[in-house]
Amino acid sequence: MDKNRKTKLLKETDLLSFFDESTLGQLVDHCREISLAPKEVLFSEDDLENAMYLILEGQLEIYKGPKQIAILGPGQYLGEMSLIESKARSASARAQETTLLMEINEENFHTYLASEPQALLAIMRTLSSRVRNDLEIMMKDLRKLSIFTHDIRNFLSTLGLAELTLEDTAELLGGTQSKHTKRDGYEDIEHCQHVVETVRTNLMELLDSSLNHIKKIKTEYVKSKHPILPILKETVAGLSTHPQLKNKTVDIIPEGNSLDAVFNPLDIQRVLQNLIINAGYVTESGGKVEVHVTRSNEFLKVGITDKGCGIPEDVQGYLFKDTLTTKKDGNGLGLLSCKDIIETNHQGKLWFETESGKGTTFHFTLPA
Repeated sequence: MDKNRKTKLLKETDLLSFFDESTLGQLVDHCREISLAPKEVLFSEDDLENAMYLILEGQLEIYKGPKQIAILGPGQYLGEMSLIESKARSASARAQETTLLMEINEENFHTYLASEPQALLAIMRTLSSRVRNDLEIMMKDLRKLSIFTHDIRNFLSTLGLAELTLEDTAELLGGTQSKHTKRDGYEDIEHCQHVVETVRTNLMELLDSSLNHIKKIKTEYVKSKHPILPILKETVAGLSTHPQLKNKTVDIIPEGNSLDAVFNPLDIQRVLQNLIINAGYVTESGGKVEVHVTRSNEFLKVGITDKGCGIPEDVQGYLFKDTLTTKKDGNGLGLLSCKDIIETNHQGKLWFETESGKGTTFHFTLPA
């Protein structure tokens, strides 16, 4: 793009409209022009660089993980917060089509913009507009989530009918008197009844907790002392048909006595499910996942070990920060949820040890 067209476009943007053409011409002379091909990434989330960009032609997609945040076009700008705060990028940007940008680096920003009240006011207006837009999107998402959660709860209530049917069937197979011999299939039906009841109860509790959180209703987080082994055995049994654990074994290896701790059973079961499924995902068919339980001073320690290839070094720093996932059907929220449950709700600790080519162990502790 020639200098005159660039200068004219800059004059039409709220950020630079008050400058005379001579000053804008100087800015154009000092700023680098960047051309991006379709789908080419301008910068990625967490990149450390101090520059903002003004779009001259084309379109940029702003995204965070899999979620699209905005589409920006000619005359719009981005990246100003990296100059104001000197912090890493909070989102990623890539071209949707062939795109032409003008880069305003830190030196140019301080020379032409930082000392100009009108420029700073324009930036404030842009930031205010973005915050308003983000809040509107968040409120819409929360409303949808609230409705969705409420509807799931209604659907789950119909499982009560299945429970009654299983209960009646169990009574028939078990006999109406103590002297009657239990028929074949009684134990299976009784087990199915227990599973349906447990799943329905747990899901109802999770949904109620989610609805309370959305509605900002404060509820007490209930923890009490429990033995960990029954929870572990129930979790492993429930995961026996999970696709990631097909043709794989999960060994529970308790070490020592008094393997009790203070915890919320449902949430710790969620942590165990996530960590065991993750371990199963990287375990080869015919392999095994080990769950070690030990007592360490005032804490109960649980370790879930796989024999996979280990966690790449360039990924390790993101595990508990971002919605990072290597599963095609995953969303990366599992480990974030585990960390919140263990460290925020239970005042424990969650960490991992990994070795390339040998596998990974995720450890967590609970107050005993």
